[in-house]
Amino acid sequence: MFYPPNFPKQDEAVLKKIVFDLINREDNIKTRNNLEQQIKQLIKKYNYPKQPKLWTLYFTYLRHFKDHKISQHLIDLLKVVKIRSLSGVVPLSVFTKPDNSCPYNCVYCPIADNAPKSYFPDEAAVRRAISHNYDPFEQTSGRLIQFYLSGHNINKVDVIIQGGTFSFYPKNYRQNFVKRIFDACNCDWEALIIHGKHKDLDQTSPDLITAQTMNETAKSRVIGITIETRPDFITQDEIKFLRQLGVTEVELGVQTTDEATLRLIKRGHRLKDVYQATYLLKEAGFKVTYHLMPGLPGSTVESDIKMLEKVFSDNRLKPDAIKFYPTQIVYNSQLLDWYKNNKYKPITESELTKIVLEFKKRIVPEWLRIHRLVRDLTKNDIAVPTFPSNYRQNLEKVLKKQGVNCPCIRCREIKANKPKLPLKLKNIKYSSAKGIEYFLQFVDSENKILGFLRLRIPHYTTIKQNFFIKDLNNSALIRQLHIYGKAEQFGTKGQTQHLGLGRKLVFKAISIAKRHKCKNITVISGVGVRNYYKKLGFKLENNTGYMIRSL
Repeated sequence: MFYPPNFPKQDEAVLKKIVFDLINREDNIKTRNNLEQQIKQLIKKYNYPKQPKLWTLYFTYLRHFKDHKISQHLIDLLKVVKIRSLSGVVPLSVFTKPDNSCPYNCVYCPIADNAPKSYFPDEAAVRRAISHNYDPFEQTSGRLIQFYLSGHNINKVDVIIQGGTFSFYPKNYRQNFVKRIFDACNCDWEALIIHGKHKDLDQTSPDLITAQTMNETAKSRVIGITIETRPDFITQDEIKFLRQLGVTEVELGVQTTDEATLRLIKRGHRLKDVYQATYLLKEAGFKVTYHLMPGLPGSTVESDIKMLEKVFSDNRLKPDAIKFYPTQIVYNSQLLDWYKNNKYKPITESELTKIVLEFKKRIVPEWLRIHRLVRDLTKNDIAVPTFPSNYRQNLEKVLKKQGVNCPCIRCREIKANKPKLPLKLKNIKYSSAKGIEYFLQFVDSENKILGFLRLRIPHYTTIKQNFFIKDLNNSALIRQLHIYGKAEQFGTKGQTQHLGLGRKLVFKAISIAKRHKCKNITVISGVGVRNYYKKLGFKLENNTGYMIRSL
């Protein structure tokens, strides 16, 4: 009989009594505070020595009282905060093994035991990976179970593969790693949680293609896969392999656009590698995210601001998203030695705030998503504290005080809010990596974003040349389609999801592609979204994993 890890099986009998009493008292439970008060009374009644975690009560309800008549309101109160799935999907991070995770030794990068290069074993996500011995199936299944018991819908899973340089690992390791992620997503974890057993507990497919095909109709569908790598590892062969795996987004460790700084930090790549990687990835339909590091050796506040200006004004660049990793001096790094020898002075909180404020005030375009502003490191990892772990919250106070409204996608997401009518379809056109980009977005009257689509007219299509991926010749590319709001079950209408906004965006993209006289329109579809595009007239190309519709 299956039980989630950390569930106190020895206390199951008393937890059943507590849940049963809560159901009988639901008329008195209107808020989370009411629920907590009732739980305190019941643990005293049954002489239970501790306050049970909500997920344990929710699991007890699912296992023993699923068929009882109970209000949805009480069920929702038993669930933990749902903010993670308010972007329409649940982001699920897994880590590759620590061994031979990256061939380079950048000066700021830590080298720690039992963690991939640039990570520490006490980071929360890494701790989870270690607890599962870096096994992809176990990491994925454990996270899906945890999400479900926290009240998240696990139908749409956005997989992020972290750990070192993904492209440096052997191909057979990477292929099996991704296959096992799909195997885990192909299991029915909801049935396992409720009934305690399931025939497909350890789903093992004979190969990756079979696992991907199964996922098209699985309970937990992989809507996208993101990997982290270096710009100089992006080649035509690597892109073909990433498409076989089902990868849809690539995060590039750019760090800076200053050539002198790249040499100083021993990065091992040059700016020309960033240009080439961005071009190849976008021409193949991938979404591109840059990792950027303000405060590197050799940089200043002024040069970091200029670096950000270049990233979003140079037509050879312009990523779809960024992650800020402000430079921090960590243990087991060469940068710590530089600091001790007065060769490096770290960036201060006020300097970082000056950079970010300037960035959000006048540089950020509406088509950009800022995934993060600082990295979550523990006090045990940081050798020289420079800014607090709650930096984002402090920054939000400064932004509010100065009246700065960041136009990036993350700051404009509708989340659980009700859209304020009327809705408007906005179209932003810009150039990037030799191609023409269209950012189509549905916004409400306050410019909150409900959904968007990234359409690219590739350079090779414009000049009527053949691409190294033949399926993409003479085609426009839908590089991303995303509808925001609470993640809903497939086929279930929500406030923003499954209302036809995605369909309207796709057909607007089709009309633009026709204007450019493209013969086809192609989607770099996540495996779990293929059926959606099939309904819109797209057909799967088995060799490359793209969805193509003739125009």
